[in-house]
Amino acid sequence: MKRRTMASVAGILSALGAFGGAMASADTRVSFASGVDYSSGDYGQAIDTEVLSVPLAARVITDHWSFRASIPYLSIKGPADVADTTEGGGGGDGGGDPGGAGSLARTGTEVGFGDLTLQATRSFRRLGGEDSGVYFDVTGRVRLPTGDEDRGLGVGATDYTVLGEFGNSGETGGVYANAGWRFLGDRTGTEREDGAQAGVGAWLRVNEGARIGASASWREASSQGNDDPASASVFWSQRLSDNLRLSINAGAGLSEASADYTGGVRLTWRSDRF
Repeated sequence: MKRRTMASVAGILSALGAFGGAMASADTRVSFASGVDYSSGDYGQAIDTEVLSVPLAARVITDHWSFRASIPYLSIKGPADVADTTEGGGGGDGGGDPGGAGSLARTGTEVGFGDLTLQATRSFRRLGGEDSGVYFDVTGRVRLPTGDEDRGLGVGATDYTVLGEFGNSGETGGVYANAGWRFLGDRTGTEREDGAQAGVGAWLRVNEGARIGASASWREASSQGNDDPASASVFWSQRLSDNLRLSINAGAGLSEASADYTGGVRLTWRSDRF
């Protein structure tokens, strides 16, 4: 597993190096985002598990490509093992009894960095013509086990995801649907299974600087016999300046394997075009 992780990192660094050589002649922007996310749920257990996360993300967008790296700083309180979640937190794979497979029987609060996620996206735009807002994105994602598995801050395995998204984005709003497949690495003491995931969403421009939207997501549980995580959320986003945007989101779980409710605030800074 260690050899495969190193190969993954080397492959991503090689791709980023090749990408960097073309940046000088490309229409390029960079962005940085952070904020605070909170989730709470019982995940099928007697006591709620609360997760407070400070996500740290950086992104480079150039022409039809984008590259993103993100890592959360986590505070987890409660007995459930919620490390095996989608990025952003808020949905586990179910619990089982404290102390069993997929559970840590945590009695205190664990604090530290979680797993590092790297992704690359290729966008195909204006599929219906020069004035069309129809697009199709293909994303490859790798999640590296940088979080402490023994403390419940990380999965302890390298996971891969391939995702396709089809949508229509215009001046007044947009809609999208995505679907993908996760390839899960081996985790000590837990038999994990690859599986599908899917999501839908829509957004609407309220005025020149504000947007509202909603989304829903589902994925197959990574452990046999557990519920499939599913959730829905809404958001409001306001542009504070030409380079700074504020977003607020709230959500709820739709299955026993997801957090009962979530909420978050995010600030995103985006540079001018190079």
